[in-house]
Amino acid sequence: MRILLLAILLLSGLPQDPQVPDLTLEDTTGRRHALPSKTSVYVFLGTECPMANRYLPRLADLHKKFVDVAFFGVNSSAFESVEAIAKHAKDMAVPFPVLLDRDQKLADALKARLTPTAFVVDARRRVRYRGLIDDNKAEELAKKRHLRDAIEAVLAGKDVEVPETEPVGCTIQRPLDAKEGPVTYASHAAKILNEHCVACHRPGQVAPFSLTNYADARRWARDAKRYVLAGAMPPWKPANDGQFRGERRLSKEEIDALSAWADAGAPPGDLAAAPPPPKFPEGWMLGDPDLVLEAPGDWDVDPEGADEYRCFVLDPKLTEDRYVRAVEFRPGNARIVHHVMTYIDAKGDAVKFDESDPKLGYSSSGTGPGFMPLGDLGGWGPGMQPTPLEDGTGYFLPKGARIVMEVHYHRNGRKEKDRTKIGLHFAKGAIRQRVRSHVVLNMSFLIPAGAKRHRITASWKVNEDLHAVAVIPHMHLLGKEIEVTATLPDGSKKSMVHIREWDFNWQESYLFRKPFALPAGTLVRVTGWFDNSPGNPNNPRVPPRNVGFGEQTTDEMCVAYIAYVRDRDNAASDK
Repeated sequence: MRILLLAILLLSGLPQDPQVPDLTLEDTTGRRHALPSKTSVYVFLGTECPMANRYLPRLADLHKKFVDVAFFGVNSSAFESVEAIAKHAKDMAVPFPVLLDRDQKLADALKARLTPTAFVVDARRRVRYRGLIDDNKAEELAKKRHLRDAIEAVLAGKDVEVPETEPVGCTIQRPLDAKEGPVTYASHAAKILNEHCVACHRPGQVAPFSLTNYADARRWARDAKRYVLAGAMPPWKPANDGQFRGERRLSKEEIDALSAWADAGAPPGDLAAAPPPPKFPEGWMLGDPDLVLEAPGDWDVDPEGADEYRCFVLDPKLTEDRYVRAVEFRPGNARIVHHVMTYIDAKGDAVKFDESDPKLGYSSSGTGPGFMPLGDLGGWGPGMQPTPLEDGTGYFLPKGARIVMEVHYHRNGRKEKDRTKIGLHFAKGAIRQRVRSHVVLNMSFLIPAGAKRHRITASWKVNEDLHAVAVIPHMHLLGKEIEVTATLPDGSKKSMVHIREWDFNWQESYLFRKPFALPAGTLVRVTGWFDNSPGNPNNPRVPPRNVGFGEQTTDEMCVAYIAYVRDRDNAASDK
């Protein structure tokens, strides 16, 4: 199917409200569409752009609300087939036609660079609005409904108060003029992508598109450059270099190579010499676990709305105390499982929460299980590999205890299901050191309304010689930066973890490469900075209000969980 699209040529010399001439567009069914003689909306889309897909339910709601407005999707990708575009529109239940712009004439005329970008055109064929659909990818946090407001203004015969905003999303995939040179896919890009990206960016995983071969990788070359230069990909938040296991970080040389490859038009090089993508085990990475636990049923995840946190209560049915040396996580649906945390319930609190919630498991706000756990069994995020604890150490799991598995679900615009599993590997020999947990917490603070960088601290004075094995910092939506430091008895100060740009949606358990020494007398301090101003796009309340400690995401926390072993346990076992 070929596009019968006539180029839109904006009248030159008009600084605003340019007029759009007559045009004919063909959709995925072959039907041709003339420019309607009424208010119309054009939104540039891409089948694999996560931001565009996230907005499709909201666009469907606007289409339903404004029955007198003509809505159109526009796909300007040079690489997506008509069949793929049509299938995507059907699978995502797009209720309006998706127009084809394979040669980017429409995108060029409207100066569209990213998906999704929305345009409102009035009955006189003037572009009255271009830019964002609203100001937050999470619908419940959106405060400015730019597209809705623009449509209402045009229908009412009024000026659009904000006629242009800067869109956010994926680069429209244009043809590439590849220039052969020293940096090619085969010589550089494939190795970098294989080592740092394809663990998530492969079919069936949480990342939205695949990077396992040249055809896929070249489509996303420009986006890859943009995100690696910004430090947004690979997603690794700590500023502490070389301190943690499984760090997802590119070197300057790797960033420069990917940038040069994109700038050269993503040349292939000798594809026969390109390194193949790594093979990932289909089964359990550490071999068959001693015990496999899973959610008691499938959990349904709606296509749109806030990211969802669900706690599933797992009963290992232990008749004796055990120690766990390794935990392996297997998301049932890697497209939507963002991360998983675990907590040990030795008192039955989680069972009561589960029984009081009519649905499977019980709801969480992403702030923990709702009770003070005995400890935890670690967590998982995309790309993380299961790592056994050192010989002779283990997480204590008492008989009769339950494990609470808190799953963070990231909506992707589709109706999805999940049933996540965990595999427990029990310690086989004698345990010298039990892995314990301590919560460094401040519960008596108040973040003033309007404060842009409010500082909160919490501290813990270590009273015996310890070694930390992991650290988990935690804040909510107002959090901007957090650091956990250890001031040693000699006065020296060391950073345990420092996250300069906090993101509530990227929380992890950070395991130290080598146990972090906390001798008796050490002061562990958590320092968090919070933005409670109206300019914070994640602020759930505008105008802001004073915010204190609480379990809900609309409350706040300044906390760090420290997993540690006691030195004296090891010394006692040596005697």
